[in-house]
Amino acid sequence: MLPSEAALLVVDDNEDNRYTLTRRLKRLGYTNFTTAERGRQALDLIEQQAFDLVLLDVMMPEMNGYEVLEHLHQQGKLAGLPVIMISALTEMDSIIRCIELGAEDYLPKPFNVTMLKARIGASLEKKSLRDAVAKQLELIREVFGKYVPEDVAAAVLEGKGEFKPIKTTATILYTDIDSFTEIAEEMSPEQVMNMLNEYFPAVIEPIEHHGGVVNQFQGDAMLVTFNVPVEDPEHAEKAVKTAQEIQEICSEQQFSGVALTTRIGITTGAVIAGNVGSGRRFNYTVHGDAVNLAARLEQLNKQHGTTVMISDSTVERLVGTYPLESVGTISIRGKSETVTVYKLNS
Repeated sequence: MLPSEAALLVVDDNEDNRYTLTRRLKRLGYTNFTTAERGRQALDLIEQQAFDLVLLDVMMPEMNGYEVLEHLHQQGKLAGLPVIMISALTEMDSIIRCIELGAEDYLPKPFNVTMLKARIGASLEKKSLRDAVAKQLELIREVFGKYVPEDVAAAVLEGKGEFKPIKTTATILYTDIDSFTEIAEEMSPEQVMNMLNEYFPAVIEPIEHHGGVVNQFQGDAMLVTFNVPVEDPEHAEKAVKTAQEIQEICSEQQFSGVALTTRIGITTGAVIAGNVGSGRRFNYTVHGDAVNLAARLEQLNKQHGTTVMISDSTVERLVGTYPLESVGTISIRGKSETVTVYKLNS
């Protein structure tokens, strides 16, 4: 960052001090600066415009430099806004207090021009590096988030690639397109791709709106979780609302000129979520009996001519009123115990 490009804020209640400091800044090539006479005025300016560095006096009336620094620290602004404290106080306690509150550096009065230049330059260089890293991480997160759930991408980046397994209770929604194989047989690969590229964004919108996370795409099917990796006490409720809205979307619109019916299975139970894989490649996914049951319930729709099947473990958590109808207690393939199942009417 060139000196002429850096936006500086000079905060000092003494007019002579402000004049002296700004004059020296001009000599060093810093011409883009704003001045403030009071701490509260400085905070207002920081809220209104972007600065690259704050030069903050300690001893001021009404609100001193410590209080301004503490306020910025509490607001989380110091991560992107370096502050150099300037004061005639040279006691070690004052210096330590400022550094502990998050100040980037500390300069004593009267100013040493060489030291002033070095400290400002170092602070701005560090800010430029932090900004560059933050921008790169945001780009990685944006690109990464196109291939895995956004919440998962954020957690992976924050954990530097480590994602500890989470064991919790979650609601699983499994969805699949009815008669997809037959539909695809009558279309070219390009048409199938266009159809899916219209279908998935449409049905993912209510999923994301209600806090669901698409953990896996399996051809035309999706495995969606609620309450993991982000906790949500209303996970069962929101999964059922999502199913309702997906059915509404499919009944109201076509996808690349094709009408599609979506089968859904929903259940709630214990799962473990985390990275699965080996070597350098991993996949974030969920495992547990609830995942298998949701897939079985989705398939059960074929036998009963329904579109949404929900287990009693989910129904008993619902607070709202839904058009549910008991299908009965059913034996599920792969399960030793029977499951009480409900269908969601349109």
